[in-house]
Amino acid sequence: MNRRQFISRSAALLAAGSIANQNLFAGTATQKNPGRVGIQLYSVRNQLPNNVAGTLKSIAAMGYAQVEMFSINNGTFFDISMKEVKDMIHNLGMTISSTHTSSGVLPENINAPEWDFWKRIAEYLNTLDAKWAVQSSLPIRSATSMDDLKRITGQFNRAGEVCKREGVKFAFHNHAEVFGKVGNDVVMEYMIANTDPNLVFYQLDMGHTVRGGGDCADLIRKFPKRIPMWHASDYDRAKKEYVWLGKGNVPYAALFDLAESTGLEVLTVEQETEVDTLTACKADFDYIKQFKWTQV
Repeated sequence: MNRRQFISRSAALLAAGSIANQNLFAGTATQKNPGRVGIQLYSVRNQLPNNVAGTLKSIAAMGYAQVEMFSINNGTFFDISMKEVKDMIHNLGMTISSTHTSSGVLPENINAPEWDFWKRIAEYLNTLDAKWAVQSSLPIRSATSMDDLKRITGQFNRAGEVCKREGVKFAFHNHAEVFGKVGNDVVMEYMIANTDPNLVFYQLDMGHTVRGGGDCADLIRKFPKRIPMWHASDYDRAKKEYVWLGKGNVPYAALFDLAESTGLEVLTVEQETEVDTLTACKADFDYIKQFKWTQV
């Protein structure tokens, strides 16, 4: 099951033991985990439905300082309210940076009822004490024409306007397909160049970028301050598969040389593999902590 399918279906899943396990956190210290390394909870998608509390506890024990949510479109996270899940995460010493979410193409009129979607997401983020609403994929299946690109960038600008008005920030998370071209324009570069820099930001997923044939470092240099969020993932071009951090073709040493000067603010690990997931998440944390930027 891919991310799009998981995000659309996970609201229907039940985490029967999750609420009962919340007493595990009674009296837990609230001091934050040190460092600047976060994790997208989609990385542990197979563990969460059965035990939200225990899975979060495992993530905190690895040393992660913050988490990025997903599938909160109905105002809960695996049947746990925003307030309750925030308390669970904070009591484990972590904070919440952002959430992945996704709307389809919305009406041109920003005051149409469908735009209440982004208002609700902003409301949830404010409850979570989080800052970033991240569109997890394109609002259409693929961008194949200039009309598609104009429609997408227009929607992003309006979503950014709604989010800003509600006190949060809007960003877009890429997949591999946005490194294809429409005419002479690379889709990802067109979107960055044609959205309002005060309203629309980007979360560059490194593994997806490599898979799509993009150059992570070149993109960050070309658009400084527009990509304040990174998804630390990795992809092996020869094997054609996602791998643990440091095992693929993402040039992390070169990227972290650019982190400070190009405006990196939020670093989030995402593990795409399905085998030994928790072991992989710990290995990813240990790998990424070697870079100076990750330290407080």
